[in-house]
Amino acid sequence: MLDEELNAWQANGRRATLWWRDDDAVAAGPLFERLMKIGEQTGLLLAVIPAPLQSSLSEALAGGVPFVRVAQHGYAHINHAPRGMGLGAWELGMHRGEQTVLADLDIGRSILETAFADTFAPVLVPPWNHVAPELFKSLAARGYRAVSTEGPRAARELVPGLLSINGHCDPIRWKTGARFAGEKKTLASLVEHLQQRRLAQVDSDEASGFVTHHLDLDEPGWAFSEKLARTVAAHPGGTWVMPVELSGEKA
Repeated sequence: MLDEELNAWQANGRRATLWWRDDDAVAAGPLFERLMKIGEQTGLLLAVIPAPLQSSLSEALAGGVPFVRVAQHGYAHINHAPRGMGLGAWELGMHRGEQTVLADLDIGRSILETAFADTFAPVLVPPWNHVAPELFKSLAARGYRAVSTEGPRAARELVPGLLSINGHCDPIRWKTGARFAGEKKTLASLVEHLQQRRLAQVDSDEASGFVTHHLDLDEPGWAFSEKLARTVAAHPGGTWVMPVELSGEKA
């Protein structure tokens, strides 16, 4: 399925761009080390939760790792939306007021800048992929370069100076406990976005994002992720895009 789609890109004289985002990082450990081994061939935007950050993670990335950039995964990954109203989970909604949300983000960003120095990229990854659009202008004014949620983007910029760099494929089935969604379903969601791009049904310049949660991947999920990394890297019709290229950051 994926090979056929990448073949189609190659036949058109193009290379499909993909990128990798991993969410909920707070500490180093065996699963993080496994993720890093994959990231060497794909590049990795590591979405780190500031409030529970442990020193082991900053120590693991001390001095910088060329293929990794740290993004800000909200502040504490806590749901502040009113319960029982069907609103879903929101940390970065307007339920607490704009200034309260921005104050949390300011603190979180300071934590990450101190911990990771130049490895930190001013990219916001909202918990649960939810962020109030009313915050976009304030985020841009604070120097954030990009926001990463999910689904095909409606425009390259959310507001002037603030890029949209979304994920489009999650290999985990979350209901009834995190487990691999299966190769067929996972590939279908990834290939769908690649095909839509190739046919210009969505923004063809938006790299297709693969989003993992390394702490929640089961063994079949790891096996799929490792195979995907190899497949794209080896195919002349596809390529992995490094985080610095996505966020407009200068390498």
